[in-house]
Amino acid sequence: MKLVTRTALAYAILTAFILFVFAYSVYFVSEKNRKDEFFDRLDYKITWRAEFIFDAQINKDLIKFLHTKNKKVLNEADISVYDSNFNLYFSDNMPPLGSKKILQSIKKNRTLNWVDDKYQYRGIVYTDNNRAFYIVGRAVDVTGLNHINAFKENVMYVYFISIILIFIIGFGFSYYTLKPLKDIIFQIRDISEHNLNKRIVVPKAKDELYELTQTFNATFNRLEKSFNNHRNFVTTISHEFRTPLSILIAEIELGKELNQTIDDYKVSLDNALEEANHVSQLSTALLDFARANYDISQIKMSNIRIDEVLVDAKLNLLNKKDVKYKIAISYRDLDDTDANFYNYLGNPYLLQIAFSNIMENACKYSNDHSCIVDINAASDKIVLTFSDNGIGIPEEDLEQIYNLFYRGKNKNYENGYGVGLSIVKQIISLHNGTIQVRSIVDKGTVFTITLPL
Repeated sequence: MKLVTRTALAYAILTAFILFVFAYSVYFVSEKNRKDEFFDRLDYKITWRAEFIFDAQINKDLIKFLHTKNKKVLNEADISVYDSNFNLYFSDNMPPLGSKKILQSIKKNRTLNWVDDKYQYRGIVYTDNNRAFYIVGRAVDVTGLNHINAFKENVMYVYFISIILIFIIGFGFSYYTLKPLKDIIFQIRDISEHNLNKRIVVPKAKDELYELTQTFNATFNRLEKSFNNHRNFVTTISHEFRTPLSILIAEIELGKELNQTIDDYKVSLDNALEEANHVSQLSTALLDFARANYDISQIKMSNIRIDEVLVDAKLNLLNKKDVKYKIAISYRDLDDTDANFYNYLGNPYLLQIAFSNIMENACKYSNDHSCIVDINAASDKIVLTFSDNGIGIPEEDLEQIYNLFYRGKNKNYENGYGVGLSIVKQIISLHNGTIQVRSIVDKGTVFTITLPL
């Protein structure tokens, strides 16, 4: 069942229940008012009959005859009169109305009303010449019953017609209300892995549908990012790995076919080993980039000390490089020397990768292979500054250095893959931090990382 139909049906059922309660309440009150009004009229009829019996001094048989004649034209009340000892004094019909229990209740309460399937009954105490008589009368409220039955029938017609109208109106209202949702569904159907750049467009409004579209668009942003990363990864493997693997295969084949001396084999093995190292370094860089592109919710954060992570990154870098890098770390607190300022909630593995990449770039592109790291700690942030005296970065390259596989003029200075700074940018973004760069060609570069606490 469509949501529009289900909503309209639920709306109609709920409204039908409310209307039923309202209509029944109106009918119940009307029926009660009819009965109360007729009991008042019945009291008048009984009293008038009693006065006629006791004051007119007419023969009882004649009274019965007149009553029978009048009942054919008028809605006369049947009565039975009992004396103070509950003996029958007069009755329009046989068997007489009432019972000893009823008469005792009339004597006790002075009046009594009750009904059966057809008649309404009223019992009263009537006094004549200081003598108490108990009169039980009954009659049918012909006019009132006709009116209340007609009212009941009209209410039923109006009730069912109203339900139909309410369903139609509810269906139209539901369709109008849910039409934007239907538009969203059609727009989502048009989005696939081939056009993940498309987004859901709806009028800006402060309602749940707008929030839903924003949530969908945020999800598509993450999906697009994941797909792009996947494409980049596949493209890189197919492009970047092809050259070193081809060289590696060629060296092995040449060594197998042409080499004749041990020195020839050593040269071939050295060349093959160099290309294998290139493949290993590239695969490590790409795996690091893949890890840096995780969703923040999927990354385990823990309490760490930034200065300890920085030292670990330095030691790992120095241990794996043959070139003697020189890395100096200094502390420059902005507020005071409280050691707690270096505490941070982050992922130590990813931060270590980011710090290592910046330090390696600083050392690699400097003639003195050195990097100076300053840690500035404050109560609300930690600022890390990485500076070198290297070749610098041209101004036209600064805006693109974080793009994956981008290499500027420094590619003529040192081998690389254009992956490192992309990894750094992504890791710092995952930690809600910022990275800035200042550089002067042939004088050096300064990277500044700010990590908010």
